[in-house]
Amino acid sequence: MPDREHASEIEDAATIWAAMAERGLTAKDRAQLDQWLEGDSRRLGAFVRAQAAWIHAERAVALGKMPDTQPEETEGAPAPVLQKGLRARTLNRRMALGAGGALAASVAAAYVIGSDRRRMLESGVGEIRRIVLKGGATLTLDTDTRVDVTVSSNDRKLELIRGKLFLDVARWQDLPLIVRVGDLVLETTEGAFGLQSLGKAPIVTLVTKGKLIASQSRGMFGQKRTITVEKDHALTLAPHEPLLASGVRPVAAAQQEQLLAWRDGMLSFGGELLGDAVRAFDRYGATRIVVADPELARQRITGLFKADDPKGFATAIAASFDGVVTSQGETIRISSRKTGSA
Repeated sequence: MPDREHASEIEDAATIWAAMAERGLTAKDRAQLDQWLEGDSRRLGAFVRAQAAWIHAERAVALGKMPDTQPEETEGAPAPVLQKGLRARTLNRRMALGAGGALAASVAAAYVIGSDRRRMLESGVGEIRRIVLKGGATLTLDTDTRVDVTVSSNDRKLELIRGKLFLDVARWQDLPLIVRVGDLVLETTEGAFGLQSLGKAPIVTLVTKGKLIASQSRGMFGQKRTITVEKDHALTLAPHEPLLASGVRPVAAAQQEQLLAWRDGMLSFGGELLGDAVRAFDRYGATRIVVADPELARQRITGLFKADDPKGFATAIAASFDGVVTSQGETIRISSRKTGSA
C-alpha cells in the first residue's frame, strides 16, 4: 500500500496550483487539477485555503496605490508602477483569516499596566501583543516592537522606539493621549490610529477613527509645526524631514486593510519589490528568505500572506515567477529557473 501523502506536501502542491490558477489554466491544466483534487479528500480544502491566503502573488496586479513611502516635496519618488500582469481580485481580512491560522498572538485583553516602575512594553519576535492601558485605551504591538511609558504619566505619554503599533482610544479623554516617535508628537482625545517606525524607513501614521494632532519642534529656537490628520488619512514623514501638510494623503478602505494587516498576523503587499517583501518577513522569525536572482528581487508583488509562513510565501512567489525553492536549515532560497541559479 503506498505511503499516505504528508499534509505539508499537499499544502505545497496546493500553493503551486493556486498560483497557476491566478495566471490562468489551460484546458489540460484544468484536467490535471481536477485529477489531483480527486486523488485525496484533503486536497480540495488545501486548495481553497491556498487560493484565499496566497491571492495575487504575481508581478502585475493593481490594487491601487499605497500611500507614498517618501514625502512628495522631499524625495520626489513616484509611487511604484505595477508591471503588466494578470487579472486582479480583492481579498478582505476575513477571507484571509478564514483560510487558515494567523500569527500566534499574545493577547492581554484585560491587562492593565501596573506601577510607574514598568516603563517598557515590548513584543517578542513573532508575537503580537494587545494591552489595555489605564483609562481604557487599547494598545496593539506588532512583532519586535518596543514602546516606553513615561513615569507618572498615567499611561498618557508613550514613545514608540521601534516597530508598529495600533492605538484605540475608545472614549473621550479629558487629557490627550500622547505618542512620540522621533521628533514627531501625536495627540488624540478620542480615535484610533496605526503608527510604524522601521529603521531608516519613513514614519507612517494612519488614522482610522477620530483625528490626530501632529506636531514637530525643530531648529535652534524650537519652532513648532502643527497639522491635523483626519480619519481615513495617513501622514508620511521621512527621517530628518520637516512636518508638512503635503505629507498627509487620503487612504481608501482597501489600502487601510493592507497597512494594518499585521494586526491579524498577515503581511500585505501592494506593489513592493520582492526584495523589500522578503525583509518584511525577516522581522517575524529566525527563518530567512534569500532571493538568488537580483532581477527576480526587483519584481513587484501584490498579495496577502501569513507572516509566520515564509515557506508558503516563497513557494507562491516561485510558482508565480517560474522559479524554484530550496531550503537548508533556517534559510529558504528562491531562484530563477531560467538562470539556473541554485
